[in-house]
Amino acid sequence: MILCTVVAVPAVAESAAGRPPADCSRAEVDADANTGWVQTARVHLRIREHPTTRSRVLGFLPPCAVVPVSGSQAGQRIGNTRTWYRLAGRGGWVSGAYTRTLRPVLTN
Repeated sequence: MILCTVVAVPAVAESAAGRPPADCSRAEVDADANTGWVQTARVHLRIREHPTTRSRVLGFLPPCAVVPVSGSQAGQRIGNTRTWYRLAGRGGWVSGAYTRTLRPVLTN
């Protein structure tokens, strides 16, 4: 069972690390310690087959989604990060440029 609590807080202009994306509610997760969690930015985020924008699109995540991730690795640089997260249980990758970490993930 996956438990997730979303707590609304006022939007504040802050850095992306550890803070909610603009216009997204702050989210807290209570889940298996072996699973990392990220929250997507306020965009429909593409799920990629590999950690690069040149790979096939497998689907999309909705804005402000809170999702479990099974690991991270360096991939194509987007903005100021090369971090990509592997989605747990469904496969595919999302760029760390459009997420914030709620619970750290294992590095592959």
